[in-house]
Amino acid sequence: MASTDNFGNQIRDAVQSAVDSQDYSKLQATIEQSINAAAVSIGRGLAQAQTGFERAQAEYARDRQRAEEKRAAEERQAEEARAMELVYAAPAGPQVRGGGMLAGGIVATSFFLPFFLLGALSGAGVTAITFGALTAAGIALIVAGAKEIAFAMRFKKYRGLIGLRDHAEVRELALALGRSDADVVKDLRKAVQRRLFKQGMLDDREQTIIMTDEAKQLYLQSKKEFESRRRQELMAGSVSPQPSAAPLSADVQALLAEGEAYVAKIRLANEAIADPEVTRKIDQIEQVVRTIFARVEEHPEAAEDLGQLMNYYLPTTSKLLDAYRDLDAQPIQGENILKSKREIAGALDSLAVAFEKLLDQVFRSVAWDVSADVAVLHTVLAQEGLAQSPFDMRK
Repeated sequence: MASTDNFGNQIRDAVQSAVDSQDYSKLQATIEQSINAAAVSIGRGLAQAQTGFERAQAEYARDRQRAEEKRAAEERQAEEARAMELVYAAPAGPQVRGGGMLAGGIVATSFFLPFFLLGALSGAGVTAITFGALTAAGIALIVAGAKEIAFAMRFKKYRGLIGLRDHAEVRELALALGRSDADVVKDLRKAVQRRLFKQGMLDDREQTIIMTDEAKQLYLQSKKEFESRRRQELMAGSVSPQPSAAPLSADVQALLAEGEAYVAKIRLANEAIADPEVTRKIDQIEQVVRTIFARVEEHPEAAEDLGQLMNYYLPTTSKLLDAYRDLDAQPIQGENILKSKREIAGALDSLAVAFEKLLDQVFRSVAWDVSADVAVLHTVLAQEGLAQSPFDMRK
């Protein structure tokens, strides 16, 4: 950018030239051109300065936003760390324990093994037996330490998979780790016994790990209500004039217990959801499912109609509610989160219809049995001359 001094010099020279030549005809035009050029140059400089200022302002805003996001992320991490401390023991505990066992076993084996070999080679039976037993104990300690370290590594993975959820499915953890359900249950049982899951417990069927005291209370309350309802039904059946029903088979009892576990999970998720409309839909689903299982308890033959319910509808409902609860717990409800929540709410409507159709199917199968019994009764009465024949009634 040309300086104002240059433009001043141009005007001064133009004036001096006009005075010297006594020709002022071009002086005004020369001065105007110099002034216009100076104005354009100054305007360009101001525009560049404004652009630079705006750029610096935008950069400052971005830096400030990054700092705020970083601080918020650090606060969330600190809060999650505090919450994790309430639910889990320190992950280093099992690893330190296993490392100590491994180191102790190596030291013991290294110390006692030479004495065992010396006694065995020299024919000193007592010495060989004594130090052989000590060497075997050292080797056993090495094996136990290695297993403990492996368990510690799996415990870290369980922490990462479960996080701050109040429950997790054994099947989900087994698939994530590539292990069998039985192996995962064994690990979870050990973690609960050692208080590595500070508030944790396995449900009665060992299909779900329940992580918090609140979740345990809901599960135990639901279990208590289920058992109370069954006792009431058994008492009602005991005073009924009808003959008592045959005891439920092991398969039907297992199905009812699994169904009750799903109902407990549905209620657990419902407790954490604030939207009253979604809560109403979940209450409706829970009521229908309870009615279905109550009907199956009275008519065990209807259990054959529950394949879709147990294998698809209930697991799908549980997963959708867990997803909705996780979305609902996010501090910032962006458009993608809101859209996902609306889609899940719509899916709950479809599931409610499906559950009602299954309930109708259970009642329909029972109704068919009743209709068949009534038809046979009419036929027998007609044969005995005690009632009009169904064919006569049609005529």
